[in-house]
Amino acid sequence: MSDIPFQLSLTQKKHVSLLYHFASLSYLQGLQDRLRSLMQFIDPTLDKAKLQGRDALLTNSRWGTRDTSENWANNGWSFLADFELSVAKQIAQRAFEVYSFTDADNCARALAEFSLAWMTPEEEDDFQSRFNNIYLYADNIDRTLTKFNVAGGWNDFGLTLCLAEHPEALRDATALRLRSDIIARSGATPPRTGVYLPLDDPHGTPQFCWTGNPSGELKKCSTFNDLGLDALAGVGRQALWLDDHRMNQFVQSHIQDPRLMVDPYFKESVSKPKLAPSLVARQAFTSRPCDWIYVEQLHGQPIDLSEDVPLDQAGTAARLESGAICSRSGYYFTPSKINSRRYFNKGETMPDLNSEYGATIWQWDADQD
Repeated sequence: MSDIPFQLSLTQKKHVSLLYHFASLSYLQGLQDRLRSLMQFIDPTLDKAKLQGRDALLTNSRWGTRDTSENWANNGWSFLADFELSVAKQIAQRAFEVYSFTDADNCARALAEFSLAWMTPEEEDDFQSRFNNIYLYADNIDRTLTKFNVAGGWNDFGLTLCLAEHPEALRDATALRLRSDIIARSGATPPRTGVYLPLDDPHGTPQFCWTGNPSGELKKCSTFNDLGLDALAGVGRQALWLDDHRMNQFVQSHIQDPRLMVDPYFKESVSKPKLAPSLVARQAFTSRPCDWIYVEQLHGQPIDLSEDVPLDQAGTAARLESGAICSRSGYYFTPSKINSRRYFNKGETMPDLNSEYGATIWQWDADQD
């Protein structure tokens, strides 16, 4: 194996682990379990409706049996059964490294055509809640495996938000290793099934690809454009997309920026802090072809998710209050001011910016480019 071209950042480790989690056989089996649980809920509910004679009240001359449990049992049920069968087939195909997205969308559209008037309001709410959870669960698989989009189904915004909702993805995550002897190019089928990272872009979104037939080729790389890089530098990696207040600060400081103003929902979003992350994200990405490197899972070895910042001489992370002496040359930023990223030499005094947002705490920037 040749020299490793770079070290995995903490963000890259998390995003790669999340993709491996969604593409795993155990996650797919979890979808099958949820579908079977829903079907086990439906069976006694149909029996109860029949026992109580609900259909007699729902049959009429205009709509016939459209709203009855009999109609749902004869027609709607088959779509759930077909969905479960398709997942069973996908589980079997994993042995041949064949991956495909789920039938969740087709099932949802089909079931929407069948009335649930035969259920009580409580039963209908329970059914809808269960199916919505299944749909969202399956969507994580579909976005990981989709090959229709220019750059796959994920970008940095989507992966970061999804990771916040799925901390379980990291609990059993394995150690990762870059394989510089396994390289592929956008548009090509990779030599090995798994997650790949762009070779020359530390901010590029990883992709899961596979070698089975039909194969899952590498798409273009989704990465930050100039606006995205400005947001990353101004807000900081840890707060990016997740901190509504900090993201809104960035928006307000760029309120005349034509890169944001072009967004069709700019006027509705600019005054609402909760919409600031999505406003920036809609305009923050571009895509380009690139070379990719394979990220191997080291099963049996737990992943190291410690912060990926250098340590100062005292052995603590480089986080310096204003007035402190810089202990390591490099780029720092402070959360107290947008676009504060700057270079300090070792021995310099860290300045106080007198910000209205609080004390000036300078943090080492993980991106030292």
